[in-house]
Amino acid sequence: MTYANYLELFNHVLTHGEKVADKTTFNKLTAWHDIDGYTCYLGFEDVTLTLLFHSRFTFDYQNKTNLSTFQAEIEQTFALIQQQRLHNKREKDEQS
Repeated sequence: MTYANYLELFNHVLTHGEKVADKTTFNKLTAWHDIDGYTCYLGFEDVTLTLLFHSRFTFDYQNKTNLSTFQAEIEQTFALIQQQRLHNKREKDEQS
């Protein structure tokens, strides 16, 4: 996954998830950001993906198994987003 993919996933969670206080949850992923919006976070269990300025990102975790599960979850969710985008495009093309 690339930085741009992570940002797209972050945006999807914020757009389609359920907001509770300052965090938004979609499926098993939670998204939030700092006050100025320059640092964004995706969380899952004890894993936090931090999206930093200048296309940098870091993973913080306590358990490597949870990191592997997190990576599988984000890849699966990202694939679903891509499938939905393709489906929407096809519908739009058919309506044209």
